[in-house]
Amino acid sequence: MTTVSSAPVRPLLLPAPSPRAHTSSTLPRNARHDRSIPSSSSLILDKTMRGEFPQSFQLFRELLASGSTPDEFALGSLLKASSTLSDCCLGEQLHAKSIRAGLASERGVRTSLVAMYSANGLLEEARHVFDEVPVAEEADVPTWNSAISAYAFHGYYDECFLLFGAMLGAAELTATDATYAIVISACSASKEVRIGKAIHAMIEKDQMLDEIKMHNSLISMYAKWGHLEEAQKVFEAMDARDVVSWNAIISGLEQHGECENALAFLRRLAGLKAPPVVQPNRITFLSALSAMATISGLKLGKEVHARLIRSNLDGEPSIGNSLITMYGKCGEVATGRLTFERLPSRDVISWNTMLSGYAQNSQLGSCYELFKAMQLSGSRPDFHTMTILLCAMSPGSVSSSSCRPGREIHGYLVRRAAVKSLPVSVYNAIIPMYFRCDRVGDAEKVFKGMTERDSHTWNSMIDGCSTNERCRDAMMLFVEMRTQGFQPDHSTFSIILTVCSRLVSVELGKQLHASAVKQCLHASTPLTFSLSVNNALVSMYSKCGSIDDAAQVFGRMPKRDVFSWTAMITGFAHHGMAYRSLESFEAMKADGIRPNAVTFLGLLSACAHAGLVEEGTHYFNLMSRESDAEPSTEHYACLVDLFGRSGQFGKAEATIEIATSHLGLEGVSCLWLWKVLLGACHARKQLELGIRVGRRILEVDPDDETTHVLLSNIYAAFGLWKDALEVRRLMRAKGLKKEAGCSWVEIGNRKHVFVAADGFHENRKEIYEKLEGLDGMCRDIGYVPMTDYVLHDVDEAQKEAVLRYHSERLAVSFALLHTGKRKGGAIRVIKNLRVCEDCHRWMKFASEVEGMEIILRDSRRFHSFRKGKCSCGDYW
Repeated sequence: MTTVSSAPVRPLLLPAPSPRAHTSSTLPRNARHDRSIPSSSSLILDKTMRGEFPQSFQLFRELLASGSTPDEFALGSLLKASSTLSDCCLGEQLHAKSIRAGLASERGVRTSLVAMYSANGLLEEARHVFDEVPVAEEADVPTWNSAISAYAFHGYYDECFLLFGAMLGAAELTATDATYAIVISACSASKEVRIGKAIHAMIEKDQMLDEIKMHNSLISMYAKWGHLEEAQKVFEAMDARDVVSWNAIISGLEQHGECENALAFLRRLAGLKAPPVVQPNRITFLSALSAMATISGLKLGKEVHARLIRSNLDGEPSIGNSLITMYGKCGEVATGRLTFERLPSRDVISWNTMLSGYAQNSQLGSCYELFKAMQLSGSRPDFHTMTILLCAMSPGSVSSSSCRPGREIHGYLVRRAAVKSLPVSVYNAIIPMYFRCDRVGDAEKVFKGMTERDSHTWNSMIDGCSTNERCRDAMMLFVEMRTQGFQPDHSTFSIILTVCSRLVSVELGKQLHASAVKQCLHASTPLTFSLSVNNALVSMYSKCGSIDDAAQVFGRMPKRDVFSWTAMITGFAHHGMAYRSLESFEAMKADGIRPNAVTFLGLLSACAHAGLVEEGTHYFNLMSRESDAEPSTEHYACLVDLFGRSGQFGKAEATIEIATSHLGLEGVSCLWLWKVLLGACHARKQLELGIRVGRRILEVDPDDETTHVLLSNIYAAFGLWKDALEVRRLMRAKGLKKEAGCSWVEIGNRKHVFVAADGFHENRKEIYEKLEGLDGMCRDIGYVPMTDYVLHDVDEAQKEAVLRYHSERLAVSFALLHTGKRKGGAIRVIKNLRVCEDCHRWMKFASEVEGMEIILRDSRRFHSFRKGKCSCGDYW
């Protein structure tokens, strides 16, 4: 505990007492009759209350020089002034004066002394003053409150609660509104739920307290804990409410993401008609605007803006900045700029808010122009300004080869301040900027040069490596982060689970899931629940082939947002469970969640994978009515795929023409849609249309290797070997190569990769023996090779040999060798190309023979083979 002796020695700020002053101060209080005392003390008190501290202390010096002493009120006000100034030396001198004047035992002085020592961090001295309260005056509630507040302010919550308990145990003491307010604040900060609820019960029993003030404090306490239902119960039980009551519930809901609910309370407040009518104030509007910005509530935001204009509050800096933020997040950056221009005065926060609006809406040019205007206006940019500019840079806004704007900002920062003095937040913006520009080396150089890092620094590095296809490096960084003592937060787990999705490593994902559980980051309790981690878990499990685990995590989530539902809908779609996707969409709407463009993309993908033409058309038309998003190229591509794979090629071509017109596509930009149609022609064996579409693509992009391969395969499927060979000859002449097919499986945290007829694996002998035996058992129960799918002009025996040694079969055989024949077990294989129909059929037989689930992810989707059947229903 800090003591007085540890305070620095400083010269006296007050004159030493004269003999006359000493003599007079020893007299009883009623014996001092200097008429100047009341007027001088009143002046000191008046100056102090106005915040004119230098003048009040000058009056005090003059009073002491005249041989007089101020009364306890003036002395108490001076002690409070020294607390505000955080001047310990001055406070100690005033304490000494109060002792010599016989005023130290006065309640007002004693309370101010406790507060003064607390403000200077001298809790031992504060407690010493408190302990000197005479027994006869133990009913001094303000001093008790001051001591309890001192402990609460400095985080000594146990001592705070013990002292409060002692106060309740004293018969002559009665806790006041201020006492309970202090203890409730301590409960909020310390998260002492049990004590907080006990205080709540005591307040309900005490009829002498101010009901509105106490309930306002309780609402804030429950809101800070995240116990929003309890906060709302307290609010609804109030017989009368003031604006603080409304502010407490609205801000509490907004700060915990319950923005829709917060705005519902705002509407209730605005609709009050019966007296007493409560008028919203500045705090109300700040919380409301923040909620509107979060949920992009533009319409209500404009209504609030109109009311602010009528109330002459729109020019207030914090309100104006919140309006700009709201418009920026709602995509109305031009309206935000008008609000910015109308501000009577702008500080650096106003400029930064407007810059953020441009950055969030990818208007880099306007962002830089405003930055120049900011410099010309004389407003000095701060580090946050530069951070905004760095974050504004997107991959499409800068050249990946030069990254010139970002490098210029980096150089400006280095010139402006010494490298070691740059805040960590600036480095945390520089690192992702370099990653977005594909300058991984520069990002690593900045990271290695940092003398101080935080969790955001590590998150930026891990995420940057992941998005730049360096997933192994990302995992190594995560391990190093833990080694250096940094605890992963919600963002860390969300990012690293995404890395697992890209690696398609369910075992690694399960280990991270266990780690997240241990840290209680996604538990169902309100204090520790993390929506982002649960969403990442659902996405990871579905992308790694464990759709049942994804559904289990989803089912246990106490709260879901649009990203949760979209992850589940898309997961079902990629696993061939189209109807479960559609059911989830309907449940999502029933839950009051508004779908976005990605949600509809998942729905259309589900319909395309299952051939649900009527449903797919319905949801495509529903998109513009159910969400704010317009159909993009991806949505049209799903529709083309849906029509093409169901054999409705006329509708597929018509859809491409509509998309080209609606989206303004031409040349290379519309090739993707034609490639989707070409893939459908290959799958449905459409020779004439396939040739026409293929030639159309090659007219625009003559070096597209995928089109050459599909055209060659279409010719070969119809026995047109001469034409197929000609296409392949053209590919060789152009230097184009077909992507080699390969499959891999993860065993013991090691990835084993196979190609067709692989002869290089260390266990090749055992693998081929296993494959021969498995192939024989499959033939015994009905498997017959589909040699029509071998697109080479060779005899039947050679065709069967080609099919038998496809890479995915080798991977399955290897996995079976190492996992054993476990009933109910599962193996997971990934293939970089679309699985051929013969291998797809063989997998069904293999799953029945082995009694195991075989999960195969090809370039299009997941196939789950169980007991001789596939989740895709043989439609993919």
